Amino acid sequence: MTEYVFDTEAIIAYLYSEPGHETVAETLDTVFEDEIEGSLNEANASEVLCLVARFEGTGGDEPTKESLRDADRDLHALERRGLTIRAAPWRLTGEIKADGDISLADANAVALAADRHATLVVGPDDDFENPHIDFDPCQFRSDPV
Repeated sequence: MTEYVFDTEAIIAYLYSEPGHETVAETLDTVFEDEIEGSLNEANASEVLCLVARFEGTGGDEPTKESLRDADRDLHALERRGLTIRAAPWRLTGEIKADGDISLADANAVALAADRHATLVVGPDDDFENPHIDFDPCQFRSDPV
């Protein structure tokens, strides 16, 4: 069975209909229909919660109790439909982070994808160009938003 790991940028694009969201939606639909496995690592889930809470919060990018609930609801809806939130292997994450100029959340995404032999669905972030580990990235869009 094919498996996909989704980066924060892919989930945000899906939730907010950003450029490339159609590609993410098609991939998620196969997860929701139990054709493939789909995962989001815990660090990226935290980023999604934070970003949605800020986007839906006050006009000044401040989260509110309501926007935090909205963000939590969005993540639980994805889980109910079949996306699994998983921990990435901490040692592999640390090695990836130590070896390159990559954010901790992105290092978690790469580690989870590498550990599970899954395709990592990412945006055009150059953090994924040289993590010095064998993994399969798939860009859902070529230009940043």
